Amino acid sequence: RCNLIWSAPKTLMIGWVDTIRICVIRKRNQIELQTRDVTEYLVDPIYTFQTDYYISGLGPLNDQLVLLGVPKELDPETNKFQRPVISVADYKDCDFCEVTNETLNIRGYKEYNCNQYHLDMIIEENRFFIVSPKDIIVASPYDIDDRVDWLTKHGRFENAMSVLEEVGGKTSKHSVIEVGIKYLDFLISENLFEEAAILCAKICKNDKTLWENQIQKFLMVKQLRAISTYVPRNADQVLSPYIYEQIFCEYLEEDPHGFLKLVQEWNPDLYKIGFVINKVLAHLFTSVVDKNIYLEALALLYCYK
Repeated sequence: RCNLIWSAPKTLMIGWVDTIRICVIRKRNQIELQTRDVTEYLVDPIYTFQTDYYISGLGPLNDQLVLLGVPKELDPETNKFQRPVISVADYKDCDFCEVTNETLNIRGYKEYNCNQYHLDMIIEENRFFIVSPKDIIVASPYDIDDRVDWLTKHGRFENAMSVLEEVGGKTSKHSVIEVGIKYLDFLISENLFEEAAILCAKICKNDKTLWENQIQKFLMVKQLRAISTYVPRNADQVLSPYIYEQIFCEYLEEDPHGFLKLVQEWNPDLYKIGFVINKVLAHLFTSVVDKNIYLEALALLYCYK
């Protein structure tokens, strides 16, 4: 079946068998009109390409070409037709070069030849309709959101975040923070707590609420020590005292030397000193090791008070 589509008022695309021809309707110049008895306008073929498919339909996509076709060769295993293919190609440099190539999952495709598919479109919206005897598929150009969806679905979170950063950090559907939180959840689920802590600092920045919500995830898996280095402590970016107190509690139970270091380095204005003192006193009654470390920390806390 011959496929004809106007891509512009004077540009005609022709697809027949496995060949594509792009023609322009142009007006003859005065010399041509004077020397021959011809019509005022002519059809001038400017591009001709041969494809690997039997053509079912074609259409324009900005400066590119969309092609719907069926592979020429039958499936070697079944000796029946293969799945149809929709591809996007560049063609204006006198060379037909496929940019993308997608195989379509059409019901009953093994029984359909190229003439049983049809490609229709709304050119103004760059929207394409692939019609078969049993299915209609709506296709549109792959945009930033589609790319982010694909990357996150395949676990490539860093790539997805980079794509979003290139367009200002967010689209109508996605944001660096939203993808970053998914990545953070993934890292925690994989017990990659140090990487998760670094990422947390990257995505939370100066957002107090976001910081506190994400720190709760480290609290749930008893990994506040991993995030403690990155928790904001500047006067203009202070979290709720509860956050710092919970970090103290985990160090108190798991890392006496780390606990003492926090007492020495952290500004006592960040937390309720009385709360931490009570926790240390309670711990001293049950602990039989490292008591001198706890006593040193306790002395410092009383000095702060």
